[in-house]
Amino acid sequence: MGIQKEEYVPIADTLLRSLARDIDNFESANHLFNSAYLAAMQDKTDAVRAKETGDALLVQQKQATQDLYVLGNELNKPMKLLDLVVKKANVKTTLPSDVLKKIKNRNFEGTLLTLKALKDVVTSQSDVLISNGMKADTVTVLENAFAAITAKSNEQTSLQQQRKAFTSENKGFCIRNCIPISAKWQNWGKLYFRESRKLQNIRSKI
Repeated sequence: MGIQKEEYVPIADTLLRSLARDIDNFESANHLFNSAYLAAMQDKTDAVRAKETGDALLVQQKQATQDLYVLGNELNKPMKLLDLVVKKANVKTTLPSDVLKKIKNRNFEGTLLTLKALKDVVTSQSDVLISNGMKADTVTVLENAFAAITAKSNEQTSLQQQRKAFTSENKGFCIRNCIPISAKWQNWGKLYFRESRKLQNIRSKI
């Protein structure tokens, strides 16, 4: 399984802590692995973290999602009332309750499809539905809800795509900067500690 884009900074932090812990051992074996090397790795990691922390797209994406939930919740009462009218008028459709189910499951793509179908039914059966208590502006309410959810859903999708591109850019930045600098000391560290264990084993047998 590959490393997820959002995992690069936490992994870099873990490697950084490991390097900081063993820097004296590394420097005693190779003078290139010194405090300046540690500082360089810290700078690269902080640069990626700063990009993530300043990710306004993530904030906007969360807000768009929250706005969608609010728009969905605003349909709860109208759909429940319309469902009662539909049953009273004996119109054979479950679309009002279907809309409620889609909203509850946060399925806004399905909500839009169901709203469109419901508007068609309400339009064709408006006389009988109004005579059984449906408000005359119900079609307008459905059209406005459809337009609002469509716009917000499109906004959310756009932000998700921008966010994906942003995290891909961060991944590339980390690959170009954090990983190469950490890979050098990881390879050296493997050799250093492997040889240290061999020496300890020899000494224990003397």
